[in-house]
Amino acid sequence: MPLQHIRQIGSHARLGLWRMEEDADEKPRQRERMAVKRLLEAMTGDATLAIGHEPSGKPYLTNGQTISISHTKGYATLLLADSGRVGIDIEMCSDRVERIASRFLRHDEQAVTTSEKLLIWSAKEALFKFYSEDNLLFHDMRTLAIGDTVLQMENMKRGVVVDVHYEFTPDYVLTYLMDEE
Repeated sequence: MPLQHIRQIGSHARLGLWRMEEDADEKPRQRERMAVKRLLEAMTGDATLAIGHEPSGKPYLTNGQTISISHTKGYATLLLADSGRVGIDIEMCSDRVERIASRFLRHDEQAVTTSEKLLIWSAKEALFKFYSEDNLLFHDMRTLAIGDTVLQMENMKRGVVVDVHYEFTPDYVLTYLMDEE
């Protein structure tokens, strides 16, 4: 079954994960769009709900809920909240992050292993979505600490520190954050 899970995150948000099945007739972008549509319907029970996009490209739901979307090879994920900001990212586990690490890591960030680099990359992607109005660059974000399931990240433009939750599986790393109630 493509639906992996839908779970409550706090009292006002839900996180969904969809496993995309290969279909030789579908192009990757079509497969991603269909996975997001199916996951949104599974999470809301509403097949008519539409995703719109602001001029910046940031998605929104026509029912007023907030949404963040991410996909990687084989997976799509959504974070829905009744209100406030949300940000989510999913990245396939691979060593390709090694080739671009110098572009997103700051000199004062510690990332030795490929997994740490992948985690920081994903967390910065989620933070970028969360603070979309700030137009953050990778060097405007700094990792302060990495715990067992949470990274402390700083938005240096605002001078604020937030918790970015994460989970690793053999296939992917998933990072997300949302406004507290």
